This record gives sequence, structure tokens and C-alpha cells, in this order.
Amino acid sequence: MLPDLDRSLRDLPRTGTLVKDRGYRQIWRFEHAGRPYLLKFYPKTGWRDWGRRLFRGSPAMAEFTRLQRLQKAQIPSPRAVASLMGFKLNNVLGDAVIYEAIEPSVPLDQYLREHQLAGKPIPNHLALARDLRQIVQQLGRAGMGHDDLHLGNFFLANGKLYLMDGYAVRTGGLKLDQVLLLGHSAASFANKTDLLRGWYALTPGRALPTGNRVSRRLWANQIERATGENRYFGKFTDGVWTGSYVKRATPQRWSIASRLEFEKKDWDRAWPGLLKQINADTLTVLKRSDSGDVLSGELVIGGKPLPIIVKRPRRKFWYRYVNEIGRGSRPRRAWMKAWRALHSDLPTAQPLLMIERRKLGYVVDGLLVLERVKGDTLETADLNSLSAQDRERLFHRTGRVLRKIEALGWAHFDAKSSNWIVQTDAPGSPYPIMVDIDGLRHRSSPTRGIKRLLRSLLQHPQYTPTDSLNLCRGYAPRSPLLLPKLTEAPAVTEDATRPEK
Repeated sequence: MLPDLDRSLRDLPRTGTLVKDRGYRQIWRFEHAGRPYLLKFYPKTGWRDWGRRLFRGSPAMAEFTRLQRLQKAQIPSPRAVASLMGFKLNNVLGDAVIYEAIEPSVPLDQYLREHQLAGKPIPNHLALARDLRQIVQQLGRAGMGHDDLHLGNFFLANGKLYLMDGYAVRTGGLKLDQVLLLGHSAASFANKTDLLRGWYALTPGRALPTGNRVSRRLWANQIERATGENRYFGKFTDGVWTGSYVKRATPQRWSIASRLEFEKKDWDRAWPGLLKQINADTLTVLKRSDSGDVLSGELVIGGKPLPIIVKRPRRKFWYRYVNEIGRGSRPRRAWMKAWRALHSDLPTAQPLLMIERRKLGYVVDGLLVLERVKGDTLETADLNSLSAQDRERLFHRTGRVLRKIEALGWAHFDAKSSNWIVQTDAPGSPYPIMVDIDGLRHRSSPTRGIKRLLRSLLQHPQYTPTDSLNLCRGYAPRSPLLLPKLTEAPAVTEDATRPEK
């Protein structure tokens, strides 16, 4: 090793920059001879790390050899420079691998998300999709696979894609679950044509599955984390009140809170004042009934004011005291549904805090705090103020949301027009946002959601048969629907508020 490089590595905390820290692995950036490099450090911090090395060998050496294999297969990837066994960083012993940094570059998922948040089309969409398919095809032809094949491990630099993570490279060829993982990661940004082209290019001769089994597994893991202590969620306790709060979330174009990060100390300051307002009944009442209260107000958290909605359900029927045993309280179930919906790319209000009060282990009171979405409900929105193109886009998007709900195995039992907010402030507006997803049920009930919405929209004075056509085209673009029967159906009462069995 060159003397000046050796000195730089020994003093890496001063000469370098910590890019990422996941506990089990750190990524540092440093420069040598005017060129940028990245160093991945794998510390030996416990008996588990030593045990893994005993049976699997050094992860740094494994990544070094796998990056070399990618280079030999002419797969666009960073060039490995050296592996360091027994490297010490901040007085912690471990192993490290050094490779050339590709700069300037940006993770592909971050690049796509920035365009999505700005409501702008991706300028090189087809070229990126083609290059992504080609890299994965090259990986399979070289007899290799990748256990962490998602868009975050592809970096875009000067219009070219690179596969960055060499540690997850495996021999034995491309596996089906690896392709499904890539499809899950790309589903938020890709259209149906992109997914079909990728599937037939990477799995020739296989029929496209009706569902993604990897998505179901990842959703289950994400929902399980929603009530734990991790990088994305935290546990909150204040006397008799216990619950969960969000630390960071995937940014959404309609949500300010999704772009912020929260800490426990933020809720330690904000929660007592919020509880005092709720108990004093000083928040604005949006809805009050035997089933519960829906309140609105403003919460200063993390030094920034946020408009919020507070839902405080009550048990209207006696049997709810019994059937919630084992199922969880209504705030807890709504919290889990909201995160499942957001992870599935369904537009809904951003949840912030779920908190419960228990006696002898039984939930006697509970609250759900969400960010308030700006805009009017679809029930009261001025449809005539929208341009013809925006009006068509609004109903088409609403139909697509209902179609996706059913594709995920749900049915929306309460899809009435008052449960949708028309977002007109965010880029790419207007956009329909669900604000009450308590009506989502894991039941087979085809077309229930769209029929419920069509019946409620008949009460809107500006609603026209053309709006029905656009809504149904978004819901089922290739299926003929009996529009006259749907639009002439009589208005009904709140059938979705019937008690659950």
C-alpha cells in the first residue's frame, strides 16, 4: 500500500466522509491522488459477526471478488481496488473493501422519486427501462443473480446505469424471487408496458403471475415494523398512554409530513398540549356521532406547524367490546391499514401517531393523528372550475385507485364521495386522496367500491354522465360496463356504516 494512501486510511474519520451507517456496515468516501473512492467497512462488533465470518468468510473479501466477477462479465459496476483484512476504524476492528466512486451519480429510485414528486415525466424513461433490463439480463447470462435487486442499488451517472452493491451478487443464475423483487421496487414508477417487457425479457417462457409473492412478504414485514422500534417507527409512552409514531416515510406529493423526520423528543413536547386540547374540546369538530369524533387543528412538531386530523372512535355497539379482542383497537387497525395502503402506493392521508390507553391490558380509549390533506372533498368540490382535461384526469385516477384496491385483495365498503379529497395544490394535480380507509376490508366484493362511489356522486349538482364514463374507464379500461344502470341507480344511505360481523 502506498504510504500516503496508508496515512489517509489510518486517519479516515478526519480525511473522509461517512456516507451511510447501517450498524453492520459503514460506507466512507475519501479522495486519493485527486480521485474519489468509497470504502465499505464491516465491523466485528459481536459474536454474531464472528460466527458469520467463521462459516461464510469475510464479507469484504466476498464483495471484492464479486465486484471483480461483474467487471469480467462486462456488467456496468464500480471497479474494486483493494480489500483490507483486519482494518481498524475508530478503534473498531473489521474488514473493508475499497472501490472507485462513480461521480456524480444518484440512486435510480431517488432520481425517479424526485420527478414523481415534481409531477414531471421522466425525460429518458424508455432508455432507463431498457438499460435496466439489459444489466439484469447480462447478470443472468453470466450465471449470476442478486439477492437485493431493487432500484436503490442502481446508480445513474451521465445517463448510464451502474449496479453498485456487489455483496448481494450470487452464483447460480437469476432466480424468480430476485426478478419479483425488482418488479416490486419498480412498480411505483413503471407502467404496465414496462413491467411486461421486463418480465418477458428476464423470464422467457413463463406466464406473468397474477400477484407478486415477494410484495406480500415485504408488505407483511413493513406492517410488522409499524408498531416496533426501528429506523422508520418509534414507540411512544406517556403515563397510561402508549403507542407508535413515524420517524421517516417515503415522500408523497400531497404530504408535507412525509418529507419530514420526527424524533421522540418532538412528540414529548407536542403530545401534552394536543391531549389538553382534545380533553378541553377546543379542536374544530368535523364530525361527531356515536361512532366517534373527527377533529381538526394545528400541531407544532419539530418546529414546524402541521394541519392535523384527530380520530377518536367510540364503540357504538355492545359487541365491539368483544370482537376487538385479538383484532386490536380501531385506531391500531386504521394505523396498520394506512401504512399498508401507502406501501402499496395507494394515496391516503399520512399517519403520524397512534396511541392507546389501557386498563388491565384492555384498550379503553385510543387516538389516531393524521396529517390533514388540503382541498375539498369530492362531494363538495367545484368540478366546473376544473378544465376538461383535469376533470377527466381526476375521475380516471379515482377509478384506477379503486381498481388497485381490488387488485390487492381488498374491497372499499365506504368509497363515498365525502371520503375523497381533491388535491389541487401538489404537482400533477388534481389527484384523489382517500381520507378514511377504515372501510377497507379483506373481503371478496367485486365492484362494491365503484358502485358506492357512483351512487354518492349522483347527489353532486355538477356531476355528469361523462364523469361516470371517465370513472369507469379508469376502473376497468378494457371492460364494457353497464353505465346507464350504474348512473341511474337510486341514491342510498350510509350502507357502509352497518356493523361488522
